Amino acid sequence: MASKTARDIMTDSPAVCTAETTAQDAARMMEDNDCGSLPIVDSRDSMKLAGVVTDRDLALRILGKGQAPSTPVREAMTKNVSTVKAEDDLDAIESVMSGQQVRRVPVVDDQGRVIGIVAQADLARELKSVGRKDFSKVVEKISQP
Repeated sequence: MASKTARDIMTDSPAVCTAETTAQDAARMMEDNDCGSLPIVDSRDSMKLAGVVTDRDLALRILGKGQAPSTPVREAMTKNVSTVKAEDDLDAIESVMSGQQVRRVPVVDDQGRVIGIVAQADLARELKSVGRKDFSKVVEKISQP
C-alpha cells in the first residue's frame, strides 16, 4: 500500500480570507467553519497564499492591543508560512509542523495556491490509524512551547 499523503488527509478547499478582511469577519469565519486559523490569500480568484491568521493572532495582536474589530487581518497575520504539497507524505507534514511549531499547515499546489489544510488532529488520527505508536510524541513535539 502506498504511503498516505497530504491530499489523503487534508481538508479540501478550506475557508480563506484576504489581508483586507476585518478581524471581526475573520473571527466569524473561524466560528462558522469550526476552525482556529485561516489561510490568507492575495485574492479569491488567485488563491495564492499570502499568510495565515489564527484565533490567537486575533486575540493577542489585535484585541489585546486595543485595536478595533474592524482592523484588517494584515495587522495580525503571519507571512512566509511553511507549507506542504499535496504529494508530501506524513513524515514531511510532521517535519513541517514540529519544525515550525504549528498545529495547522496549508497545502499548496505548484503555483502556491491554497488547495487544502492539514491540522494536527488530522495527522495524529492518521498516524494512529496506520499503527505508528509514536503519534503522541509527534503531537507533543508539535505542541511544545
